[in-house]
Amino acid sequence: MAEDCCSFQLISGDGVLKVKGLENFTRTTNLAQRRLSYAVVAIIGPQSSGKSTLLNKLFRTDFWMMDAHGGRGQTTQGIWMGKGIGIEPFTIAMDVEGSDSSERGQVQIN
Repeated sequence: MAEDCCSFQLISGDGVLKVKGLENFTRTTNLAQRRLSYAVVAIIGPQSSGKSTLLNKLFRTDFWMMDAHGGRGQTTQGIWMGKGIGIEPFTIAMDVEGSDSSERGQVQIN
């Protein structure tokens, strides 16, 4: 029987915490009962560098990935959180928006 992957957007591209998604994730994964018996892995890096692809391959998550034929561009916005499949201890993978934010435009501080 295959485990279900459970991923959701934790923080929107506008910086809003998605409380209902977090509550649902906590409930469906029994996170509270795990106490301190879990691991968290996050990946950061420039946009379109393969962060989502790496997480999906290593942890069997289902984060949305860029279509190589569609050209390069921002796919992940904000922070996404997913349950790693078939890994002990229970592992939470976090996919973070590209650190260079080239699709958003940079805010320059003088």
